[in-house]
Amino acid sequence: MHPHDAQSSLDDIRRLQDRTREQVVRQSFARSNVLLAALGLLVGLASIDLENPWRTVAFLLGFGLFVGVGIVHERRALVKRKPTGVEWLFWVGLSAGLMLLFSIFRIAGWVLFGLQPQGLLSQAAVAAAATAVTYVAVTPLIRRAFAAVVLRDGGRA
Repeated sequence: MHPHDAQSSLDDIRRLQDRTREQVVRQSFARSNVLLAALGLLVGLASIDLENPWRTVAFLLGFGLFVGVGIVHERRALVKRKPTGVEWLFWVGLSAGLMLLFSIFRIAGWVLFGLQPQGLLSQAAVAAAATAVTYVAVTPLIRRAFAAVVLRDGGRA
């Protein structure tokens, strides 16, 4: 094999790896997935102030939808690759950030409006709606951060 051919093959591999990473980022934040995940987040978080057995049912349905969107996305993805440790850390951090945001909105609802956990307009319902809307609104920023994480690995390959 000629050294030029070997180098050309390595360049093709790097180019295709970069394309794969770009496709992973593109398909991870499809609008339909984001909206369904936000709906699951809304239902799951709003269920906190409900009475049992409705709390359990709504919690399982909401977070089942939230997690299910990710599972279905991975099954249907055109490009599949094993996530790196940094990518897993990104997803865990995003989930923790959403829970922190929900807590902040819930406390703000209690302080500003004195909402009691009863009826449809409760602290959890208001905080869940605000968290879901914020998640959809900041998705472009989340996508850019995820792209930086995924594409950062391109230099190491």
